[in-house]
Amino acid sequence: MTHEHCGKIGALRRPRLETACGTRIALLISFMSLLQVAPVVATPSDCLHLDPNETYQFHATVPDAASGEVVWMVDGVPGGAPEIGMINAQGLYTAPANMEKVVTVDVTAALNGEAAPLSTREVCTAIYKPPGRILHVAIDGLDGNDGSASSPWRTIQHAVDQARPGDTILVHSGIYNEAVLIARSGSAEKGYITLAEAPGEQAVIDGDDLARQPYGMHGLITLSDASYVRVKGFEVQNYKSESEFIPMGILVRGSGERIEIRDNVIHQIEANNLPSRGDANALGIAVYGQETTPIRNVIIDGNELFNLRTGTSEALTVGGNVEGWQITNNSVHDSNFIGIDATGYYIDGTEQDRARQGWIADNTVYNLSSADNQALTFVAAAIGIYVDGGSDITIERNTVDANDGGIWLLSEHPGKSTSNVIVRNNLVRFNRDAGILVGGYDESQSGGAEYCTIVNNTLFENNSRDAPGIHAGEFQIGHHTKDISFKNNILHAGPKGYVITKFSPENAGVEIGHNLYFASPDGQHARWFWIDRNFYNDGRSGGDFEAFEAASGDEGSGVEDPSFLEPRTRDLRPGLNSSAIDSGSHLGIADIGLWDKARNPRIYGSSIDRGAYEMIEGVGSGR
Repeated sequence: MTHEHCGKIGALRRPRLETACGTRIALLISFMSLLQVAPVVATPSDCLHLDPNETYQFHATVPDAASGEVVWMVDGVPGGAPEIGMINAQGLYTAPANMEKVVTVDVTAALNGEAAPLSTREVCTAIYKPPGRILHVAIDGLDGNDGSASSPWRTIQHAVDQARPGDTILVHSGIYNEAVLIARSGSAEKGYITLAEAPGEQAVIDGDDLARQPYGMHGLITLSDASYVRVKGFEVQNYKSESEFIPMGILVRGSGERIEIRDNVIHQIEANNLPSRGDANALGIAVYGQETTPIRNVIIDGNELFNLRTGTSEALTVGGNVEGWQITNNSVHDSNFIGIDATGYYIDGTEQDRARQGWIADNTVYNLSSADNQALTFVAAAIGIYVDGGSDITIERNTVDANDGGIWLLSEHPGKSTSNVIVRNNLVRFNRDAGILVGGYDESQSGGAEYCTIVNNTLFENNSRDAPGIHAGEFQIGHHTKDISFKNNILHAGPKGYVITKFSPENAGVEIGHNLYFASPDGQHARWFWIDRNFYNDGRSGGDFEAFEAASGDEGSGVEDPSFLEPRTRDLRPGLNSSAIDSGSHLGIADIGLWDKARNPRIYGSSIDRGAYEMIEGVGSGR
């Protein structure tokens, strides 16, 4: 069902302005002032109520003198996301499908680069109650039973084969040594097929001795051309390959829509093949769009992935023809290669062959190292969050600690680029190579990055690898960069002191400004490397910070102690006297978002703070 917007347009959870039907107004109220006022709690009548999957056409009036395109956001995320609803470039909003909880969001329109929203409207969707049957699987069941609570089935696969749209399969405690294939779908009308661990129990899907094939790929749970399917709450473990066969914890492939992978614990998925015998790849969760029709609206939320040996692959990846997806609230740690990856150009190299319109938020990624990865025959880093050819992605509020690399944006394919990515409000600490890297690793053998915005991140003591020379930096600029914005960040370097490094000879494509630089103990150790020379902050003539500003075009940045609240306990909020407070640049609402790292208002006070956190007295960090 589609509606035309007609009625009330409001500002960020503030009292609504009533208008006559068909009248549209632009609320040119500053975003800054909106966020200084405590939000009004909405009553049911304040919200625009939509049913699951219902569409609604919003409009925004652009003042005659204004320039720039209108950006539509849901809770500050350009384009939205499956759990909060998607919105296209024309303002057509699609509500979330069949959610298990009430969803309340703000739909906002703003001009690109402008701090003031044009309009904001609150939208509410109701809890959806599945209409189908409750089916049961238990270790002491029989597949000849009827699947009821008192007469459960024995295998998960048998239950899946009997499921209809709207059904929920509850798997009771026990270890199930089987690989499950889901090749049927729920529907928008009748609801999801839900495969879930029974509440309060512990259902384990174990792959011991199941990876016997020499080639191919399979998941312990595989969704093939499936739609409206939810997989929730399992422990998935012990799927190990000694050949070129690719084992995966959970695999989504083909095409389909409305897939949810929630609250699973995945570990001991291993690629143990040796290079002398061929490739070695394994993945914890993989979503591969392999058809001309994309996989759409995928939620990967609340999972824990650890102790994975993924060879030359990743713990969690979305790749190929996948459109509208989110990777949120996951914990990825203690594995031997890349953590979270959004890839493109690996199937047919077309623009459709890209993970796009994605949201990577509120994840924790730590302790990833390729040091003992037997599959690597080349030097490669275990990166926390990696966008390799993806596009139109928002990366925000993640904590990325103690990996080989932090957040990297590039394409491994020459002539191709990662594009239209926003990296904001992230905490990136203690990584052995670059904290944030943008651009390719080689002039001829890799692509690059374009139209990327990197704002309000806190980078702390990265580039810690015991390696000779400069090695990396808190922020590193690679090859083939175009229209990159790097602003309002805090860069606190470790012993090597390098806050920004750029080794490529291209002196264009990156706009730097309004950052805060420091290196312990007093800032004099801070340094920069730009193309072919070092710049220092120790007073030497001709090679100081001012010379770096002239060489790089950096404007509005400074070298000052950010005075974190308590760095010894890793509390990197600005202290009361921090130079980060109210000192950032006024960037567009579409770039900075609505919330800081701790989900406090992104602007509080006279201006935005630099770094991932906004200083608000008396408010906890939520770190």
